[in-house]
Amino acid sequence: MISFFGIVQNIFNYFSGSTSRWEVLMRCLKITLKTHSDTRWASKYNAVHSLYCQFGGVIKALRDISTNPIFGDGVANAESILKQFDLEFVYFLVMWDKILNQIYRVNKLLQSSNISIDQASKMINCLNVSLQEMRDSGNEQIKTEAISICDKVGIKSELKIKRTIKRKVMSGENSSGEDISADQFLTLEYYKVLDNMMAQMKWRFEQLSNIADDFQFLSAHSLSVTPVEKLKKYAADLAIKYNEDIDQEIINEIEFFKYQVKAILPDLNATALNILNAIKKYELDSTCPNLMTAYRLFLTMPVTVASGERSFSKLKLTKKYLRSTMSQNRLTNSAILSIEHEITKSIDFKDVIEDFASIKSRKFKF
Repeated sequence: MISFFGIVQNIFNYFSGSTSRWEVLMRCLKITLKTHSDTRWASKYNAVHSLYCQFGGVIKALRDISTNPIFGDGVANAESILKQFDLEFVYFLVMWDKILNQIYRVNKLLQSSNISIDQASKMINCLNVSLQEMRDSGNEQIKTEAISICDKVGIKSELKIKRTIKRKVMSGENSSGEDISADQFLTLEYYKVLDNMMAQMKWRFEQLSNIADDFQFLSAHSLSVTPVEKLKKYAADLAIKYNEDIDQEIINEIEFFKYQVKAILPDLNATALNILNAIKKYELDSTCPNLMTAYRLFLTMPVTVASGERSFSKLKLTKKYLRSTMSQNRLTNSAILSIEHEITKSIDFKDVIEDFASIKSRKFKF
């Protein structure tokens, strides 16, 4: 897998390293190839998908360069890349495009600023189900598509490689190995990738799932169908876990709120934000302060670090080299205005300018 992504990156580096080679490439493609990062799944999908959709055009560009001596050393490099294109590479290209396609779309949703932890947990669970279904369905469809692509672009659709599985033996015995066919090797790699992917996702998002379970009883559906005693138990556990913000009074509040939620929220599919707005609308915040705190905690817990990263990006955009002498106080205020640009656009600056002008005015009224 490391070798595969290395080849994908080398293809991009080869064309982007020369304007003349890039010009040849763009004559064969509709969209450009993309680079990828080791830490961002979105970039991996963009790199793999752009190559997958335009694989024939990339091969044509490499063949054009390899037969044109004007490119000098680039001819040998083009031939070297072409030799790496075989059925195994195309198989991994198709496989990763299908896997990363599922991950990419969920990844974009998780970066939304409005998503809550329970919604994120459901999306991740659905992603795991889709990956499990891909594993259960096998890789025959991927093999068929890879062979079809090879036949279309003129690559030999034969697997000639052999792999050997080394087996550990007891000391004093001769080591032995078991030969497997290339077809079996590709199948094993397919299952290893999906198994490792699902195991890592389960470990990575385990804490997120636990937090979603802790606050699950606060959903409109749970409040309406769960018995009071169970709700009290869940509320007591939540108060123990978040004892600095919530006290045991939440047990009495949840008992009261269970019978009020049907009156203020007839829709049982209401989100946590809808419930919080309803509490504020009907002025129940003074009656259920701990419950309101619990909803605020739940809604303000970040699903990802995307919002924080966007804030740092805003700082970089705000303090350019032309503003190198900007003070810290002004930089902080400018960054807040930029981050909260939706609120900033709704402000009437006429009154702000008049207040500023009156403060800074040096003219005295007689």
